[in-house]
Amino acid sequence: MPREAHHRGKQTHIRGLSHENVCVPCAINRNGLSIAKVSNLGRVSTLNLHNVFDNRIEEHSILCTDDMNSRIKFAESNNIELIQLKSGKSKKGIYHLQHINSYHSMLKMFIQRFKGVSTKYLNNYLIWNNILNYSKETWTEKKNIFMSYVFTTDKKILSKEIKNRPALPIIA
Repeated sequence: MPREAHHRGKQTHIRGLSHENVCVPCAINRNGLSIAKVSNLGRVSTLNLHNVFDNRIEEHSILCTDDMNSRIKFAESNNIELIQLKSGKSKKGIYHLQHINSYHSMLKMFIQRFKGVSTKYLNNYLIWNNILNYSKETWTEKKNIFMSYVFTTDKKILSKEIKNRPALPIIA
């Protein structure tokens, strides 16, 4: 990684989006299916969005996001209708950000209990969160999906290879 490793108990003093933070683009549909994957450090770019969401969001879908320019180019190139909510606004007609805000809140609570997660393992924790909290399968099916992922994923990965890991499985 282009930054020093952070150890427990040490906090960065940079507020907002910076290269000290790992970017995890997330999406959730109205049926509860979710996508999340580590993409880069700092602000998300259009290329990062393509790496995470290409072939995962269907054409002619409606993407409701906050106000960020990288999402405009992504939506145009994938033929997706884009609804952007300006900062300070939480609703625009029937469109709102409460589902993804709830997802972020639950993800943060899930990760927090581990007292710090290494960036190279973060995708595995994202999958674990999606299986536990956002899949409609029975507990046995969830366990089998998770175990098949655990036993087929790479055990060693270099930090510079994190962005090239396979996309997270979608639970249908």
